[in-house]
Amino acid sequence: MTLSFSSAALADDVARGATIAVVTVVVVVVVLLAVGILLLFRRRSGAQPSSASGLPALRTRANILLVRADEAVSAGEDELGFAVAQFGEARTARFAATMADARAKLAEAFRIQQALDDAVPESAQKKREWTLQITALCEAAIAAVAGQDRDFVQLRGAEADSPARIADLEERVGAARARLTTAASTLDRLRADYDAALFGTDDPLASASAALDDAAETLADARSRVTPSGVNTVSGLLEDAEGSLRRATGALDGVDRLGARLDAAASALDALVTSSGSDLDEARVQRDTAPDAESGAAIIRAISDVETARLSVVAGAARRNPVTGLDALSAAVANLDTALATARNQTQRLEHARTALVGTLVSARSQIDALKSLVAGGGRTVGAEARTRLAEAERQLMLAEAEADPVEALDAARRAVTHARDGDALAHYDAMQRGR
Repeated sequence: MTLSFSSAALADDVARGATIAVVTVVVVVVVLLAVGILLLFRRRSGAQPSSASGLPALRTRANILLVRADEAVSAGEDELGFAVAQFGEARTARFAATMADARAKLAEAFRIQQALDDAVPESAQKKREWTLQITALCEAAIAAVAGQDRDFVQLRGAEADSPARIADLEERVGAARARLTTAASTLDRLRADYDAALFGTDDPLASASAALDDAAETLADARSRVTPSGVNTVSGLLEDAEGSLRRATGALDGVDRLGARLDAAASALDALVTSSGSDLDEARVQRDTAPDAESGAAIIRAISDVETARLSVVAGAARRNPVTGLDALSAAVANLDTALATARNQTQRLEHARTALVGTLVSARSQIDALKSLVAGGGRTVGAEARTRLAEAERQLMLAEAEADPVEALDAARRAVTHARDGDALAHYDAMQRGR
């Protein structure tokens, strides 16, 4: 009787234990499933903004690469110019093709950067994709220039005749030194005609002369080391001499470009003063026959702005700084053009656009050239933003020069002026930050 009770109790305990074990296993499985589902949802929710994760770091890297690529391509083009002078166009055609490809990649990178900087917002994923494209394009351009530099070294190394190379460099130094007199006359005339503020604080003639002295001294040292055996270790000296010659010719070329820019701006300013007189005559007629009071008021304001800008030119103030004067008068004429747009027929619009385009193109080229000089002088301290505006200004100028429709061309030229002006402000801001 006792034995059968114990057996029954034991069976009941076993059954109860089995039930508890099963329930425990089920609970554990359910908990694990719940934890797994929770982690999965967290991972998925964390993956949603992944396209934006790390974007600031990518943008910073892309900006750094834009500056490096711009510097590398500019230096590579200088090297190409000297290689052409030394070896001729036929032997450097491959290098020219390489630089053209590198320049195209850099231009595309700047175009994408400009799109990123535009006011139209893009998704984080699109920004990431564009930033990676900029990075890839810049890395490819830098690699192309680096490969070209290695090829230049090999090409120059193949020129074992050091005396001939020294003689060639000495001849080019002499030719550059002969330009100093002409450049001095050009600067004297420009300083007499235009504001001193347009010339900055650096003396390009002193810089060129000092660089030429360095080149001549280095070449003399190289010539003294040339041995009759023909085994000479002067390649480093010759590279230094070429660098000094490059700096000198760059300073002298800058004087020529400055003179051409200021003279072109002055000529365009005179032409715009003449043509804007006819615009004012038409505007006064349209002012009296304006379709509504608002249009009439806009025309009156625009007339006043043009008259003020023209008065500055006639009084002589704007002529001392023709770039600024041209910019101011062009802007005033552009506002007048807008005010009269509803009153002009299409033929008049096209004719007016052709006339205004001439001065605006000169203004765009002048401001772009000035910004390029500013970027070149600032080196890597000039950031990607200023360089992007410069690239976009150059692109808009190319569009303006290629556009057959004068109205469209004028719009593109005005955009080039705007981007160049913005780039100038950014470059000066970078310089100010550097000076702190």
